[in-house]
Amino acid sequence: MEPTTLSVVEKWMESAQNGAYIHHPTSEQWSGQLAQMPFPSTKMEDWKYTRTQRLAQVNWKLALGNVMSDPEFESIEPSVAIKSVGFFPTLNAAFTTQAWKIEIPENAVEEEAFQFVFKVNGDQSWTQPRFLVQAKKNSHSKFVFHFESMDQTLVNTVLEVQIEDGAHVDIDIIQDFSDQSFQVLDVAVDQEKNSICNVVTHSLNGGWVRNNLLMQLNGEGSHAGLAGFYLPHQSQLIDNHTIVDHKVPNCTSNELYKGVLYDQARGVFNGKVFVRRDAQKTEAYQSNKNIMMSDTAVMDSKPELEIYADDVRCSHGSTTGQFDEEALFYLRARGLSAEGAKQLLVSAYVKEVIDRSSNPAVVTFVKQELAKRGRIIADEI
Repeated sequence: MEPTTLSVVEKWMESAQNGAYIHHPTSEQWSGQLAQMPFPSTKMEDWKYTRTQRLAQVNWKLALGNVMSDPEFESIEPSVAIKSVGFFPTLNAAFTTQAWKIEIPENAVEEEAFQFVFKVNGDQSWTQPRFLVQAKKNSHSKFVFHFESMDQTLVNTVLEVQIEDGAHVDIDIIQDFSDQSFQVLDVAVDQEKNSICNVVTHSLNGGWVRNNLLMQLNGEGSHAGLAGFYLPHQSQLIDNHTIVDHKVPNCTSNELYKGVLYDQARGVFNGKVFVRRDAQKTEAYQSNKNIMMSDTAVMDSKPELEIYADDVRCSHGSTTGQFDEEALFYLRARGLSAEGAKQLLVSAYVKEVIDRSSNPAVVTFVKQELAKRGRIIADEI
């Protein structure tokens, strides 16, 4: 049974209070709210498929991460607003270890991506970074958030993105953690009129990863693009929870997540699309596809649509299965080994997601990393 009593929360708070974090005017407010929260467990709908027992059993030490950015982000006091509610965003707000803000000026067009590499090392190290991106009217910008770790670490991250009228923001998230690591990532995006935001999540490795992505379409004519891939192996867990909230008319969204699961790995996809009563002329598409590379891997997929408007075009779907045996036979008949044939098929399978990135450097880097780890054949992707 997973621990869900308040004593577990008190343990987290005691560990945090003994570590390095930013004391800001609302710290006590968030600490008070945190003390009243239960620790997430499989008894809760949002955590039904995601066991947190391993996470709660470690004696974490709150510490700072190592930061490299180009150009430099502005270090700030933590934002008091929380778009993604829940235990881990509140824990981050109460005990933020580091916080940064970057503002893209009105009408600015940034040709080069803003790159941010966050590393944390040291056994049982726990860190809670926070980022705020503000894209002013009619600006165009790209961001790369690259997370790495070694040892047994926990990175509890909050990324807030505020996009004004006519602005365009492309975000690549690269997750490359050790097999013993944990990450909880909450991304909250607010979009105004005629804005565009694309978020691509590249989950290269990680022992236990939970991604929460909330995209709110608040202004007409806005578009949200979501994509991600995950290739967990051994006993790894990759969990993607997404919410796309269409609040106003004439907005679009397109969502594609693909997984390839090996060994005893587990994957979770829970995607929700809300179309509010006033959000007429909405177009929303959602798809989750998974390939099982072993009989012992597990995938829990739950795509959801909640539509309260009557003039919309929406679809959602989920498929989980194994590779086509005929395709494997065809490739082997042309000289490829069994492993090589599977790598070639995985290459073609994940290409659709990787290529949704607008950053050629990220596309090249991700493909090279996957090839080095024997997941794909680089020359064929």
